[in-house]
Amino acid sequence: MKGRQWQKVKRYRQIYLLMIPVLIYFLVFSYYPLILGIVKSFQKVKLLGGSQFVGFANYIEILGDSQYRQAFVNSLLVGSGTFVLQFVWGLLIAVLLNEIRNKVYKSLFQTVTYIPYLLSWSVVGGLWITILSPAGMVNGFLELLQGADYSPVVFMSEASFARMIMIFTGAWKGAGYFAALFMAAIVGIDGSLYESARMDGATRMQQICHITLPMIKPTMKVVTVLSIMGILRNFDQIFVMMNAAISDKVKNLLVLIYEEGIIQFNVGTATAAATIVLLATLLITSLVKKLLKYEDIYA
Repeated sequence: MKGRQWQKVKRYRQIYLLMIPVLIYFLVFSYYPLILGIVKSFQKVKLLGGSQFVGFANYIEILGDSQYRQAFVNSLLVGSGTFVLQFVWGLLIAVLLNEIRNKVYKSLFQTVTYIPYLLSWSVVGGLWITILSPAGMVNGFLELLQGADYSPVVFMSEASFARMIMIFTGAWKGAGYFAALFMAAIVGIDGSLYESARMDGATRMQQICHITLPMIKPTMKVVTVLSIMGILRNFDQIFVMMNAAISDKVKNLLVLIYEEGIIQFNVGTATAAATIVLLATLLITSLVKKLLKYEDIYA
């Protein structure tokens, strides 16, 4: 048996050799920093001098800190809300694109919806901050509806709007990417299924509900799992669009970790919090995969 396995290794040795640079890359730039961060999470790192081992003191400090608990809640609410809206929005765009028969209009609509995903959050955040400013487009439209007596709303300073704005802008930016993934799955559906449905008198809505959506269910599961892995890791958007007036409602774990680790140099506490984010992400992803029966895709 061992001899047979060795023969396979010799047969595919060129492929294994090609994998070595990839393995080295991940070991140096992914796994080594990960292990180093976990080690640092059990230490009290000093700005000058060596590090002191403190056991689980950093983790206990984080779990007892109300600021971290609030940041975790913010991460879950904004991340989950963004995913749900982005998923629904992207699926709707993909279905609409599939229904457009004119290639020019279809290409134009797909390009317009996908471009926001290509832009950085510094651009998108600045755009929406301008749109939602007292002199921006939204207030201008509301003033047009309500007349000269209208008092502009400072949307970006209203805590009640903060999470909704983050969810909406996040979904607006990423919906085109989700639509592209769903559209790729829709294109792969056998056209004879639609032809048979039309011969049986099925309407377009019935074809969507009974053919399109069921056939792209595996893609929906994959997109869901990949997205769930990132709901606690939204840094760019919050960092760009957050301000002091709404920080209590939107500041998430990664922004707090950045402030603790980089600005205040509390490396031990920051790395402990980052480790908790990693563990929470693994737990949430495993739970979602179990609920979705993700492994059945490959059965």
